[in-house]
Amino acid sequence: MIKSSATAYTHIGNVRSNNEDNYSLNGKYKSNTDVKEDLCFGNIAKETQVYSVCDGMGGQEFGEKASLIAVKTLVEFAGKKFDKAVTKYIEKTNKLICTEIDKNSGVRIGTTLSLLYINEQNKAIAYNIGDSRVYMLRSGELSQLSIDHTQAQRLIELGLLQKENANNHKSKHKLTQHLGIFPDELIIEPHISEEVELRQGDIFLLCSDGLTDMLTDDEIEEVLSKPEDTTDLARLLVNNSLDRGGKDNVTVVVIKIDKIEAKSFWNKLF
Repeated sequence: MIKSSATAYTHIGNVRSNNEDNYSLNGKYKSNTDVKEDLCFGNIAKETQVYSVCDGMGGQEFGEKASLIAVKTLVEFAGKKFDKAVTKYIEKTNKLICTEIDKNSGVRIGTTLSLLYINEQNKAIAYNIGDSRVYMLRSGELSQLSIDHTQAQRLIELGLLQKENANNHKSKHKLTQHLGIFPDELIIEPHISEEVELRQGDIFLLCSDGLTDMLTDDEIEEVLSKPEDTTDLARLLVNNSLDRGGKDNVTVVVIKIDKIEAKSFWNKLF
């Protein structure tokens, strides 16, 4: 069993008039989409845990609908063997968002998805669609477990753009995948990370691009390396992004692996 401390913090930012982001903290999410700022903390001791950040798109109130659909639907699927159900979760969420598009005379809405699943084998798997990210800090070193679904990332993979130049490239925010695409337009394929064998002290970060547009990976690493609890780390990340301009909604979920309990002999058998 994994014992974790986790904090989700979402903020409207300094420029936008509404907050289209949402999160899931092992089943808890921002249910009131009118809330501009929301913080949720939990001490979690379960064999399986699921966390996510969703960045809605569509303007006005439409983006909030898409990200809320994604986190609400996640509650139905989160649990044991989520890795076997993730495809069905994505299909259902995408279908529900497309139904909203039809209801609103074809006005397009959508959401990104970054997701971390901790399974009963004490391993973590990251999934993502779009440019919301999943990071891991281990022994003071930050690594990105997700891969951006953007045109800029595609250019990097083709060798036509250097990674260090991607932040300022015009195609950085042009998504190649997101939830809210009709099946006859594109079959959504999430990026799935390799399994990570968890260690006590590991810290995971899920975030919307409202954070990564304002802070570099080195700056994120510096914050997460501080000896603070997850709530203080979440506040530091968001406040630093606001100090840099806060040009977008910003949402983070910070998870710290506090303790890994060995399975008993009987639990291993079953």
